[in-house]
Amino acid sequence: MLTTVIALAALAWAVWEWYRRTPSKGAGASAERHARTLRTPLVRIADALGIQTKAGQRAGNFNAAAISEARVGALLDTLTAEGCSVLHDRWLRGKNVDHIVIGPLGDITVGDTKWWSAHYPLTVRAGRLLHGRRDVTDWLDGLHWEAREVSRLLGGVRVRKVVFMCGARLLGPDGRPVGELVVDGIRIVPADQALAVLRRTARIPGQRTRAELTALAEHALPPHTDR
Repeated sequence: MLTTVIALAALAWAVWEWYRRTPSKGAGASAERHARTLRTPLVRIADALGIQTKAGQRAGNFNAAAISEARVGALLDTLTAEGCSVLHDRWLRGKNVDHIVIGPLGDITVGDTKWWSAHYPLTVRAGRLLHGRRDVTDWLDGLHWEAREVSRLLGGVRVRKVVFMCGARLLGPDGRPVGELVVDGIRIVPADQALAVLRRTARIPGQRTRAELTALAEHALPPHTDR
């Protein structure tokens, strides 16, 4: 009996190792892989028994992020029919860039999908971003860094920064819903407004052609899950 249990446990672990190492591609791929890695057989058993674990909670957060990134990615992919190049989940010095959109005129947008609780609204007060009462301005530092690095890798071109917000509502100073917030040069828009925002900004000419920039980006920023 014990031998059978050990054999089944070993098989379960082998299946999990194969599953977590199976490469995935596209928007949300890195977050999905993190979720799969955290959901070990023991964590899955705990989840099935209703036992909450830190690994299980983290896996749930990564899974929610993956779903949000995939949904935004699917929206952005429709822009390819309008002459844009769209890259997702790109490797950048050990981190990943959620989305890079290169418009038909050579303009570039680095996008970050955020999944924040809908229980608290997003507002801007005195130049600071608040999620409910919590100051989350520093949570945007990663996007600033990504934009600087993408600009450097693509020859110093100008790069726009956009957060595609899932979950949290955007409120203006009067407490009413708004379609956009701006903090330190970063535009924060509801995820379902992603296409409208990018279509407006895509009319601004860039510094190099879309084909040149796409070739540079494909070389300098490979898919994160390939690394």
